Amino acid sequence: MSIQRCQSCTKPFKVWEHKLDMPGTKEKEQITCPYCGHIIERMCNGWWNTSSLSKEEQQSFFDGNLTVFD
Repeated sequence: MSIQRCQSCTKPFKVWEHKLDMPGTKEKEQITCPYCGHIIERMCNGWWNTSSLSKEEQQSFFDGNLTVFD
């Protein structure tokens, strides 16, 4: 999982890539901001899932302490 910042509303949110074990099937899949619904597309072998950050996680992100989860 990683943290991405929306290009439209600028809020940070969590992004997970769910990979499928199918070589050679990379396609553009949608990543949707959970706050404003803005959509970008990124290549992957599966699909993307997103979730908003808690207020504490948002503060950690803006303080520079939160970039990637395991």
